Amino acid sequence: MPGARKGGFLPQSNFAPVPTLSMPFIRPKKKLKALHWEKVDAPQVTVWAAHTPTHASKEEKYMELSRKGVLDEVEKLFMAKEIKKIGGSSAKKEEKKQLISNDLRKTFHISLAKFSQISTEEVIRMIIHCDREVIANETVMNFLQKDDMCVIPDNTAKLLAPYSKDWTGSDALKAETELDPNELTREDQIYLHTAFELRHYWKSRIRALLLTRTFEPEYDEISGHLKEIVKVSEALRDSVALMNVLGLILDIGNYMNDSNKQATGFKLSSLSRLGMVKDDKNESTFADLVERIVRNQYPEWDHFSDDIGGVVAAQKLNVEQLKLDAKRYIDNIKNVQASLDSGNLSDPKKFHPQDRVSQVVHRSMKDARRKAEQMQLYLDEMTRTYDDIMIFYGEDSTDENARRDFFAKLASFVTEWKKSKEKNVAVEDTRRRNEASLARKRAANINAVHVAAAGPTGTDGTMSPSSTGAMDTLLEKLRAAAPQARDQRDRRRRARLKDRHEVRVASGQQMPEMAELAKPDTPQEESEKGLLSPQSTTGGEASLDR
Repeated sequence: MPGARKGGFLPQSNFAPVPTLSMPFIRPKKKLKALHWEKVDAPQVTVWAAHTPTHASKEEKYMELSRKGVLDEVEKLFMAKEIKKIGGSSAKKEEKKQLISNDLRKTFHISLAKFSQISTEEVIRMIIHCDREVIANETVMNFLQKDDMCVIPDNTAKLLAPYSKDWTGSDALKAETELDPNELTREDQIYLHTAFELRHYWKSRIRALLLTRTFEPEYDEISGHLKEIVKVSEALRDSVALMNVLGLILDIGNYMNDSNKQATGFKLSSLSRLGMVKDDKNESTFADLVERIVRNQYPEWDHFSDDIGGVVAAQKLNVEQLKLDAKRYIDNIKNVQASLDSGNLSDPKKFHPQDRVSQVVHRSMKDARRKAEQMQLYLDEMTRTYDDIMIFYGEDSTDENARRDFFAKLASFVTEWKKSKEKNVAVEDTRRRNEASLARKRAANINAVHVAAAGPTGTDGTMSPSSTGAMDTLLEKLRAAAPQARDQRDRRRRARLKDRHEVRVASGQQMPEMAELAKPDTPQEESEKGLLSPQSTTGGEASLDR
């Protein structure tokens, strides 16, 4: 029974058709490495004319290759590596429109990095709802108050206008935007729904929210510095010991100066010159002298460095800058209160419907106003006390340099005073140790002499005064006779030579007769020969004998 017809039922032409390029019906499961052909333009007149199979024969050929496993082997050996497109995941993001500048976009990435895993809508909601995660984050709040967020460039405003709503209108909630905001990037959408749409009160809004977070720690810091300055100023005013020390310096200085350099008082800058005046040995200074006098002669004044020790820490405070900080703190609270009363924050109807800035700020304003009033009192007291103490110590309270360096001058004096004290105490301790050591050595030498010169002792074991005197006489005689030991040795040597008839004759002397040599000398002659000087003939013989 004949089977169904399979292909070739259409009329066939008698000539070979021009081969067409068609893909085989069997294709690899995965992408393979490609062979780059250098194609022949007219294969009909080339060797390739015989290799022009029909579509049906091509399919049969591929089926045969598939049955024999050739195609599977080719697919296994020549599989192409999958190339992952770099940035492919962000390709869709790049398709969205970016209207803000690249710098602002980078700042968004850095400042809002903590919320990078949160959706765009949720980040916008957190900012508008004044969530604590936003207000308590210093980095986020500092970014939201930057000029890039508070001042909208004209070009950016024109581009964002079709995507935005005007919340100052009467029916803004139901109004539709001209363009879909979802066409914008994540950063553009956050910028659009916060800084741009709320631009009519955005700056006042962020300033008020910042105040709720910072007014308490700033109050503690600034008021603490103000009270420290007042405390140090009062210590300088009440320190009687300091006044006495300064008076002593003045008195000694006038004693050293000539009549035309006498003074009734000096400014604090003169204290720095005390260490420049050296003594005659260049070992000590005038400051060291004053410290030594106060410590030894007026110990009741020595505690003044402890009384005014606060100037060492207070010198780091810039009084003028501190006044500006206190005024800025007070003015900031007043400005926020004015915005709530009659400014940009006074009409909640113009706010975003979900904005809670009014509720959040009003909760903190009562405490903020009270602290601003207290700060003003601290500021007034500090200014008055500081001016008074400068005038009290002869400084010009209107001179900017004098106001800045007032505490520094006294702090330097206290520091140098302590250094002088350490130096003087070390020198005195060294001197005492040296004196004690010399006294011990002197006593040991005296005892050694007494032990060496110990003579007869009494019945009770102690030396009698007569024996002590006799011993001293003996020591003097021994010392006086010590230089004659050499003469005695010379006399004994000459005597031995004479006994042996070996008396030497110096050059130029006459040889004595044998009878004379044999004749013994009298004791007187022997003593005279022994006492001749080196210039005499006998002395010459003695020198040659040696």
